[in-house]
Amino acid sequence: MRDLRFVEVAALCLILALAAYLRLANVADNPGWYTDEGTHLDIAQNLLCGRVQYLAINQSTLMFAKLPLFELLLAGLLSIFRGGIGMLRTLTGVLGIVSVGLLYWFVRRMQRGHDPALALLAALMLAIYPQAVVYSRFGFSYNLLTPLVLLVALGCWEYLASARCRWLALAACAIGLGGASDLWMFALVAPLALVALKRNWRDLIWSLPLVLLPFGLYAAVMLATAPQAFLFDLNFTLFRLSKLSLLAQIRTLITNYATLLFQDAWIALGLVGLFLLRPIRLRRLSLLLFLLPILILGRTTALYSLGFYYIIPLLPFVGLGVAALLRYGVPYVWRMARRTLPRHRITAHCVASVALLVVAIPFAASLESTLHQVHAGFTTPIDPFLIDPDHARLAAEFVNLHSAPDDVVVASPTLAWLIDANVVDVQMATVVAGYAAPDLPADIPADRFAFDPHYAKARFVIVDNLWHNWAVWNVPGASEVLHEVETWPSVFEAGEIEVYENPSR
Repeated sequence: MRDLRFVEVAALCLILALAAYLRLANVADNPGWYTDEGTHLDIAQNLLCGRVQYLAINQSTLMFAKLPLFELLLAGLLSIFRGGIGMLRTLTGVLGIVSVGLLYWFVRRMQRGHDPALALLAALMLAIYPQAVVYSRFGFSYNLLTPLVLLVALGCWEYLASARCRWLALAACAIGLGGASDLWMFALVAPLALVALKRNWRDLIWSLPLVLLPFGLYAAVMLATAPQAFLFDLNFTLFRLSKLSLLAQIRTLITNYATLLFQDAWIALGLVGLFLLRPIRLRRLSLLLFLLPILILGRTTALYSLGFYYIIPLLPFVGLGVAALLRYGVPYVWRMARRTLPRHRITAHCVASVALLVVAIPFAASLESTLHQVHAGFTTPIDPFLIDPDHARLAAEFVNLHSAPDDVVVASPTLAWLIDANVVDVQMATVVAGYAAPDLPADIPADRFAFDPHYAKARFVIVDNLWHNWAVWNVPGASEVLHEVETWPSVFEAGEIEVYENPSR
């Protein structure tokens, strides 16, 4: 038993080392930079300067669905280690590694030590799952929710098994803590309530306040410091998606579900595997925590392409499902081969070995491709919306060299955090010019702007592929602004990034 335990620990260490390499090697510039990463960095940098501000908008960041926990954590790390986007991505990569270890511990505990193979397989599958690897390398705050979701699963499991309130309290506190980072986490209130109702409905009376406590503390601080800004942002955030009709929500949900299954074979295999989990309580709990958030979130927003990051906290269940499919599916094929050819054991073993190879080869090929992309660069479905890091640095260096701190610069959030001036993005610049915006309200109070963000007042406008591939198609007025800006002198160019200087400035 001691030797077996040593082998298990050694295997887990190798899996964690593999997960660390896939998530942290060359992480600063691979893959390219995404706009939300720049958003986190800009907010964190403002926090380090004692400001609650994102680009030109001050007093509150709730308008952009950015709550304080992740931003404060990032700001603390930047104050110690600096490093910019490298530090941001290291943080999310480490959170991905922690999630691999927590998934192993969760499954091991659920199996009560009877099936360590499933726990190791689950950790391995999450460690090499291509989407889990890529999205751990992006600096998305949803990576912070992944280990918290696993703590919710652990708390719900133990509460169902023992009815001890401390485990339900763990789940509730994990949801509340995640809710202080991203509103996404409140999608787990429904599974928590169902678990509590199954055991003792009275436990909802004290567990729901625990869920709301961290957000309540944040709200109390905001109401004491910037009440009008907080209430304005809260109203916009809560009701921005409420305009969808019931029929539109059903269509959006069907599209999300079908697209996720057809575009990612891992999710389809994982869903099948979740139905094979043992014991049955683990199966039901895993399906509840995986499918119900998709149902809640998938009614109003896309969960694929640019919206796939909403699935990040649920990826451990994909790894667990694929592991269950392998753990229970391969032995089933082996037994069927032996039963089908009982008098020809050599043939039966050959058939089973071929079946094993058929199963193993796709995963080996997937891992080989991921290892190659760690060095050569990742190819993702959102590549048209990513910015080349080297080109971004060159453009920012030029603008910083030729601008003053009080100059206004219009740039995508992806590289705005590199600019030492008053930076505004295209949506803010067009909103104040009288256009609507997909992610901003039209009636932002004037005192919320730290400076005048009108593009006509800008010294420089930095145009990148995000303008061409997203803004002109989704931001009303962006094409008109771009058309006018392109008549200005072009003073710098690096790849797909071009810098225009306002001739009137």
